[in-house]
Parts: sequence; C-alpha cells; structure tokens
Amino acid sequence: MREVSVKTVPARANISKAKNGVNHKTTNQSLSINIIPFKHPVVERAFSFSKEKKDGYYPIHRAELPKSIWEEYEDDLQDIKYLYSNFQDEENADFSASVNFKSSSRFAKHYYTTLIHEYFSTRADAIKKNYVGDIQLWFKNESLSNEKINAYEKYTIKVEFSSLCHSPAVLLTYDGVSKVSVKSIAEINIPTENFKTILFRNQVTKFKYLSEEAKQNLTEAYPLLSTTLKDILRIPQNRPSRANKYKPYFKNINEFYATYLNNDDFRAIVPLHKKGFYNIHDNNVFRINYNSNYLKFYNGTEIDPQKGMKNLGPYKTAQNPNNISFFFIYHKPDRTKAVAKLYNYFNNGYQKNGYTVFKPLKEYIKQPFHIDKEDSIAFESPETAIKEIKQHLIDFTPKPNTQYVAIYVSPVHKNETDSERIKLYYRVKEELLKHSITSQVIYKDNIYSDYFNYFLPNIAIALLAKIGGIPWRLDREPSQELIVGVGAFNSLTTKSRYVGSAICFNNEGEFKGFDCFRNNEMDLLVGAIRKQILTYLVTNGENAKRLIIHYYKLFSKDELDPVQKMLGKLGLDIPVIVVTINKTESRDYVAFDTNSDNLMPLSGTIIDIAPTKHLLFNNTRYNENGYAPKDNPFPVKLNLFCSEEGYFDNPATKKEIIDQVYQFSRMYWKSVKQQNLPVTIKYPEMVAQVFPFFEADKLEDFAKNNLWFL
Repeated sequence: MREVSVKTVPARANISKAKNGVNHKTTNQSLSINIIPFKHPVVERAFSFSKEKKDGYYPIHRAELPKSIWEEYEDDLQDIKYLYSNFQDEENADFSASVNFKSSSRFAKHYYTTLIHEYFSTRADAIKKNYVGDIQLWFKNESLSNEKINAYEKYTIKVEFSSLCHSPAVLLTYDGVSKVSVKSIAEINIPTENFKTILFRNQVTKFKYLSEEAKQNLTEAYPLLSTTLKDILRIPQNRPSRANKYKPYFKNINEFYATYLNNDDFRAIVPLHKKGFYNIHDNNVFRINYNSNYLKFYNGTEIDPQKGMKNLGPYKTAQNPNNISFFFIYHKPDRTKAVAKLYNYFNNGYQKNGYTVFKPLKEYIKQPFHIDKEDSIAFESPETAIKEIKQHLIDFTPKPNTQYVAIYVSPVHKNETDSERIKLYYRVKEELLKHSITSQVIYKDNIYSDYFNYFLPNIAIALLAKIGGIPWRLDREPSQELIVGVGAFNSLTTKSRYVGSAICFNNEGEFKGFDCFRNNEMDLLVGAIRKQILTYLVTNGENAKRLIIHYYKLFSKDELDPVQKMLGKLGLDIPVIVVTINKTESRDYVAFDTNSDNLMPLSGTIIDIAPTKHLLFNNTRYNENGYAPKDNPFPVKLNLFCSEEGYFDNPATKKEIIDQVYQFSRMYWKSVKQQNLPVTIKYPEMVAQVFPFFEADKLEDFAKNNLWFL
C-alpha cells in the first residue's frame, strides 16, 4: 500500500458535563474512533430473491430478510432457511419486494458488504470473509516478505448501524500481519492436520472448506504459517512487541482510508462522511473516579503497586495462623548455582551497581524467611522428578500447625513446546496440592538474567498472597455485595475447554475462594456460587444487596435461570448483574486521543459504543502530564446486563459497575504491573489453563482456598 501523509483529527476541547449523576470529567482529550459514518444513498429500493442458489447470488438467512418480504410472503417462507439475492431487481424472480434500509438494517449490511467485496476484488491481493460475513482485505507487504514467506497486512471492513453516530457506518480495523509460506501445499510433505488456513489465488479460506477447484490445483494453495507450522518448517517465530500499538494502528487505518476509501469511486457505493473518522461527543465519554486508582497499603495509599509495597508495606501480612516453612525443590545439578543464587537474593536482597534494588524477602513481605534444608527435595532428572517427589511426600511427616511452601526451581520453562516435558511443570504443582502445599515456580535460567531484580517483586507478592497475606486492597468502603468471576481457557493440548469458576471476592477485592469445572457443568457453577453466598451470609450476618458476575462470554437465559432459582431458594430477592468482559483486547473498536503523542486515551476512560456496550481503557496513563506509559494495551470491551429491568437507566449505576471492573484490574497479585483485565476474569482463566493437565477430576479443598496458581 502506498505511503500517504497522515493528518490527525483536529483537536477540540472536552467540556465537562453532568448528566444523570455522572460527571464527564474535564480533560484535554480529543477522542476519535475508527468508525466512519455515512448516509443511505437511497432509503428504499427494490430487490429480488431466489429460492435456489445461482451464480452471483448470495445467501440471506431468514432472520436477516427484510421486513417487507415477511409482510408479503410470510406463509411461503415458513420452511425456508435461506433465500438468495444478487441485490438487483430481476424479472421472473421467486420473490420481489421494496426494501427500506432503515427498518431492515441486517439486510442493508449484506447489501453494502457485497458492494464493498466487489469493489476490492480487483484492489486487494486477497479477501477473506469471517463467520459473520465481514470482509478482511489482505495486501502484500514486500518489505516484510522474504525467500520463505510472503507477508500480508490485513484490514477488516465492517458495515454496522452505529449507536455512537446514530447512522450507518463503516468500522475499519487494522488486523496486523499474516505470513504465508512461499511453498504450496503440494510442496510440503507433512500431515494435513497442520494446515489450518489457505491462500488460494485471491481467496483466504479454511483448509477443510477448500473448493474443488483449489483441490485440483494444490500448487496454487499456500498455507498460512501458524506457530506449529513455523516450527515444522524451521521458520523463526515472531517475538511479541511491547512497542506502542496505537501509533501503527492509527497510521495504518488513516493510510488505508486515504488510499482506498476517500475517493469518488468508493463513495459511489458507500457515501462516507468526508470528515473521515468520527469525533466522539462528550455525552458518550466519561471516566472512572480518579480515586479508583489508589490502592491501600499498611501505611497509606499509592497508585503504583511497586512503590506501595516498597515504601508503605503490604496491607496485611500472612493471616495463616500456622507456622510457615519454606523449602526448595530443584534438579540436583542446579543446587550450587541457580538455587544458591536465588537463596542469596531472598536472604540478603539484590544489589545492582552498589545499590540495593530489592530488599531481603522477609523485609519485603514482612514474613520470617527460613529454608528448611531437610525438607527440600533434589531430584536426579526431569524424567524421574515426579516419581522422586511423590516418594518424598509419602515419606514426609509434616510438623503440626505448619503451612509448607515449596519454591520450585524448574529446569523446564512453562512455555516449553515438548508436551511431555511441559507436564512436569503442572504435575509438580498437583502433587504438592495433594499434600496441602502451595508453591512458587521459578524458571532457573531467569535467575541468571541481568534483569532478575524485576522478577523478584512479582515473586514476592505472589508468595505473600499464597501464604494468606494481602499485598494491597482496593481503597473503597465495604459494600453488601458478592463478586463472582467466571473465565475459560480452551486447551489445545488436551483438546478440551475448562472453566475456572466461582472465583469469589468481596467488594474490597479480597479473595474468598474458587473452584474449577468443565464448561458444561453449569449446575456445579451454580452450586459453587451458592456456597460462596452462604459463606458470605454467615460471615457478614446480613443479606447481599446484589450478585455481580463477571463472565467471559454473553450470559444466556439457560445460564441465568438456575442462578435466579438458587437465589429464590435462599430467599434472596436481589438483582443479578452480569458484566461480559472480553478476555482479549478490543482490536475492532479502538479510540485515539489525538491530543496525546502516544494516542492512547487516559486510563479509566469509558466510551459508550451502544446502550449496553462499552470500551474501558485500562492502562498506566493516569493523567495527561505523567510519564509515558511502558505498556499501551488496547481497550477492554464490556457488555452490561441486569435481571432487573431498567437497572441501568441511571448512568451513575452503570458507571459504578464499570468502575468496579476497573478497580479489580488493580488487584492482580502476580505482578506489580497493572493489568487491563480484572482478576475476576484473569484468575479463572489461569486456573482453567492449568487444570486440564492435572490427573484428578476435581481440586483438593486446600486448592480451592489458596492462590497457588499465581
């Protein structure tokens, strides 16, 4: 794609307004979003439809047919799942109707998408349609291609009716780069299960859906290079970049707009607004309370967790009434180097250039640290490690009233690709949990890193949380509510999906326990929520005013009904609020602060993209004058639902719930860095990622009340 100059959206003042109790805080942000509005060239026109598929005709599902077709031919359409149209008015058609685009928006989307597809059929190097019919356009990037790969930059164009601009609009996204083998399927002699996505001529499709023409011409079918295929073909893997994501995204969509959309040819089919990307109005933008950034430590509050732990001390030390005993697990050859080095850092702190950059562990977590050498386990080899650890634990006689903590110096990284070696990481954890022992795993090669001082605070706070301490908590007043997080992880290794369920917290962000089940065990999920509610009632002696569920996908009626029945049996007539939190960053809707050099909106900025859909920017850009953030995550996409009709009519209530999501992203005790996802989703996913590797079908009781997975 040719280079063009990029002009940012003109800056404008963001005027603070109060609306229904929500303060739209004054900032100098000027926010634009990757949506370009347009108006229908004509509001109504005639179309023909066929019962049978023909060349040049596209399928329209019955749910997406225009209203006028149903009004005129309802009896004839009862047993028809699809009709087909070439989006023209043809004679001798099975059905014809005049279609109003405003009242038939789903059909209008098909119509415009088809026109856009035809427009780019001679302009893009390849086109791919996704499962909802949006089109992804591929353009070859010669500078990123070489003798082994062809690199393609990808863009998706989606037609929608936008609640933001109250009109039809084009959503333009930059989807990054895909790499395709220069060798065709015919030239690569490997099992076909390794082929997932194929580029054939100018079409991108799944291997299992290859057309007959493609199968007859496999020398022209080129596989997309997945991680697995790169390993097989010995092509280097991409290293994830921590560079600013907003700048290249903004640059690329502006260049694409200038090259392909901002011209008379495209506007002849979709008349885009000439101002380009949409400037977001103030009444669609608000921010969380600035105080929501503060975390409570022992000696005060602080925004930065690392500074808080270092200068103010953990909020609470280990609350376990037992004695706490630490011991090492390690590969025998690592004892004199890696293990000794780690012990020295824990015992004496970490010095760099003459300065102590990490205090001794006992000072950092306010917990006496002593390694019991007699209890430590040194195994002969990774292949025999589990057998040796099992035997040691069988022979081990624990001291009374003692909580044991294993520090496992692993010779195998958790991202190891060898399936047998990776099992060691998980099996060690499982064996320890059987004996009510929590653990902290440290990959041995990291100990030798020049940057290990950055690992140590993360290790320390995770250890503190595992022994029942609270590194920090939310700085908010207690409230009568229970928050339950439900996340999922799709295990490619075990070919199964597990759900880490009932990760429960109180309003202050204090961990209250969890469980883990398969994705089809909704009854167990409801039972776990019931157990946590009963515990809450016994502990607090009062009813919760509402149940808040942070869920990894949209909550269906089949999932809501048993929860409400369970509450009814407990005599609790309370609203159930479900916040759907996409666990991946939103790359479709992205907004930009064009008054900022790095383009990322302020942390805590919330944008209403639809009545129940919102973007939440969750990062470390806390104010306009602060330092440049190290990480630049894209926003998180939220969807709000309440069992009580009209619950979110007051925007202040909506803001309160989203504010809570934001605050829970600050409760991550595996790192001192702020996360863009709340722990209510992050923690369950972490559990669900580990659980498929366990031999047991359920977690031990100890494991349900300990943060061993951090």
